[in-house]
Amino acid sequence: MSGTLQILLDFVWASAGLALVAFSLGLILGELKIVNIAQGDLMMVGAYSMYSMRALPFPLALLLTFVFGLILGLALERGILRWVYDKGFIATLLATWGIGIVLEQTAAAIFTASQKGIDEPLRGQLVVGELTYPLYRIAVIIGIVVLLAILLRVVYRSSLGLRLRASIDNVDMAAVMGISPQRTFAMVFSVATALAVLAGALVAPTLAITPTLGLSFLAPAFFAVLIAKQGSLVGPVIGAVAVELTFTLLKSYLNVTLAEAILFGLLALFIAVRPQGISWTWKTARREA
Repeated sequence: MSGTLQILLDFVWASAGLALVAFSLGLILGELKIVNIAQGDLMMVGAYSMYSMRALPFPLALLLTFVFGLILGLALERGILRWVYDKGFIATLLATWGIGIVLEQTAAAIFTASQKGIDEPLRGQLVVGELTYPLYRIAVIIGIVVLLAILLRVVYRSSLGLRLRASIDNVDMAAVMGISPQRTFAMVFSVATALAVLAGALVAPTLAITPTLGLSFLAPAFFAVLIAKQGSLVGPVIGAVAVELTFTLLKSYLNVTLAEAILFGLLALFIAVRPQGISWTWKTARREA
């Protein structure tokens, strides 16, 4: 029983972090129509930000890191990406790839490539029978679930979300209706960057902090976005849970390396067979069927 509960909690923990990154990627891909290769490196920035401010109270460091993410995202969008939107897919791909390399090399130059770490702010353990599980991870899971619920409510139940979804569906029509594409793009990329930075900050106490920390999250997050219907913002969240569930089941029977290889093979096959993704809503799925 304790072993099953351990696997379940690990699955929920991994799904929560991946869902936050996938949601941020979904925002960028849905609104800006670009593939942000640097999203994993933005997670790394969040982790190093927390390491730099480890002497501060954890909540304050987390808040400052999130604000830094907003500023960094705005600077990257206004300073680099807005100049390549109309240059095509390859140009935006190379631009974000270059941003990622610069972030990695900057982190290595400042902090060196050696592993860094920070202590978990909550040192207690959840005890259930023979199982002990870190309270910090439980708190982060709850926090991410609440944050995603708030973000999805804003997207689907507010005038701001209505304008955002209108831009995702048809940016030219949204512009005719008075919605500024430039402001919307800047806001979306800034928020998406801050969410990726926040994800890195939250997982930082549980991982070894290195310049390549975020790369292990990048591919699963992209697959979580790709298996969702294009333009959907709840889809990447559910997709992240689906990806992590598949990986957890594979790991229970195979070693991690083989499980990852089979996971990515299955996901690639799924995208090849169903490139339009899954709507993840019962009504739409029934209508499509």
